[in-house]
Amino acid sequence: MVQTKEEWEEKAKNVNIEDRKISPYQRPQQKDFKPKTPPSTKFIKYNVAPGGREVNFSDIKNKLELRSQGVFDRQLKYMAYGKYYYSPVYNQISSDIYVQKLKSGLTRMNKALGANVLNTKSTLAISSGEKEFKNNLFSTLTIVDFSTDSKKLLVKEKIGSSVEGIFRNYVWIYFMQGDEIEWFAIRFTNLNEAIKRYHAKTGLALDNYRWDIKPLGFSKDNPEVVVSEAFAWDKNKKQIFLGLWAIDCTDASVSLVSKNPTPVEISANGVIVKEFLP
Repeated sequence: MVQTKEEWEEKAKNVNIEDRKISPYQRPQQKDFKPKTPPSTKFIKYNVAPGGREVNFSDIKNKLELRSQGVFDRQLKYMAYGKYYYSPVYNQISSDIYVQKLKSGLTRMNKALGANVLNTKSTLAISSGEKEFKNNLFSTLTIVDFSTDSKKLLVKEKIGSSVEGIFRNYVWIYFMQGDEIEWFAIRFTNLNEAIKRYHAKTGLALDNYRWDIKPLGFSKDNPEVVVSEAFAWDKNKKQIFLGLWAIDCTDASVSLVSKNPTPVEISANGVIVKEFLP
C-alpha cells in the first residue's frame, strides 16, 4: 500500500502495453500434490468366454435407444456394433447390427479411437424385429465374433417374450467380401431344422420344449466352421444338452460334432478398446 503522494504517482504512471510485464498465473499446490496419470488404453479380446456376450434388457428399456460398444476385427479393417430400440407402448425391443469401414493409413489404436458409432456411413448388416409390432416381444442381435480372415461377422439372434420366455434362436453370418454392395447376410435356419430332425429320431419332439442355440464362435482348428451348443429345458427346468453342432461357411452344411458337452477350441478374433487406470 502506498504511503506518500510520490509513491502513488509512481504506481499510477501510465506504462505502454509493450513495456508491461505480467507474471504467469501459478496454481497453488498442496505439499502432497501428485499429478494424475491418465488411464492407458489397450485392446482386449472380445470373445474370451465363447458365446457368452448377452444384451442387457434393462439398459435398453431405461435409455429407449442404445448403441453397443464397437467390436473390431483382428486386422482393424472394420468395426461392428449393435443398435437397440425399445417401444414402451408395446414393451418391445428390436435391434440392428451395423458394420463400418475404418480409415486406412493410421495406427491400430488411432483407427479404433477414430471410429464413431454415430457415423452415418455405417452399413446396416442385419435387422430383427423392426417390421413387426407385438406386445412383450424382444428380438435382439448380439455380436459373437469376427472370423480369423476378417471377412465374416458371426451374430446370434434371440427372439422371445418378456413374459413367456425364449421362442427361438438363430445363427447369422454377415459376409464382407468385395465391395459393400456385394456384402450379404445368411440366417442359418437349417441348423435349427437339423437339430430338430436329429432329436425327433430319438423321440424328443423339440416343438414341445423351450430350447436354445448358443453360437460359441469360429473353430480354432477350422476357421471356416462355426461351432454352436444347443440346450433344452424340461418341465422341471432341468437342462438337456442337445449336442455340439458345426456349420461350414463354405457350403452351409450342418454336422453334429458331439452328443456330449465336449471341450472344443474356439478362436477369439475380435477386439474391443478398454481403458485401464494406473
